[in-house]
Amino acid sequence: KQKQPQIKVLVLTMFDSEVTLIRLLKLGVKGFMKKDISTNEMQHAIATVVAQGYYYSNASSGRLAGFFNNNSQGKSPLDNYNLSDTDLEFLKFVATDLCYKEIALKLNMTPRNIDATRDKLFLKLDVKSRVGLAIFAVKAGIVAI
Repeated sequence: KQKQPQIKVLVLTMFDSEVTLIRLLKLGVKGFMKKDISTNEMQHAIATVVAQGYYYSNASSGRLAGFFNNNSQGKSPLDNYNLSDTDLEFLKFVATDLCYKEIALKLNMTPRNIDATRDKLFLKLDVKSRVGLAIFAVKAGIVAI
């Protein structure tokens, strides 16, 4: 990657945790696949990286990663969203290995309120998974890895 930065790296891994995905993104990886992926899906992933520049099994996370990688105007991604202090605190914890119940305890909220906050952020940020929220948090500088 240092000698040939134009090369698009697609990782085959046995890990698929949010932390692993975030670390791979920070390293410039253009996609990752679980080790038990089918041959057809692997061929699709390679073709997608060649054609589109990235591959993530969650299309929303891929779009989000592409958006932040191409943000060349120097604006923070946070400038485009109206996030409350609670939203920002939640996003800090979503990129950890804490479960939602543990996040609720840390934020002095009920699990039901955590679910509502999560669902609101899914809509507000146009993501469909915790991975998408974690990617947003890292790319927006809310958390540092």
